[in-house]
Amino acid sequence: MTIKYSDDKQTEWEQFKKKGGKISFEIDASDITTTKDFEKNPSIQPRLKTGFELPPTSLIESPALQALIQVHGSEWDYILCRIYLAGGKVIYKQQGNGKYEAICTVPVA
Repeated sequence: MTIKYSDDKQTEWEQFKKKGGKISFEIDASDITTTKDFEKNPSIQPRLKTGFELPPTSLIESPALQALIQVHGSEWDYILCRIYLAGGKVIYKQQGNGKYEAICTVPVA
């Protein structure tokens, strides 16, 4: 995935990185997992449209993994890493067009 930023979204992202708060992105299901298997998970399926979280493994706190994400990860991987390392979370909601709204929150600085 390549997140396409408008100038306004880029400004919103920069402010979010500095101050925290809430920001949302529209992403493809394949950005959540490449196989999209989560859509069939019995505990997630009833919450596809109302919202669910798939937090990363605690390995995300490893400096080695963070370095790999910086070098080899997608833009979405970088965003996820930044949000969860800042104590935030991402809630996904399936949209009518089949894409997902990723609602990212980080405590306000």
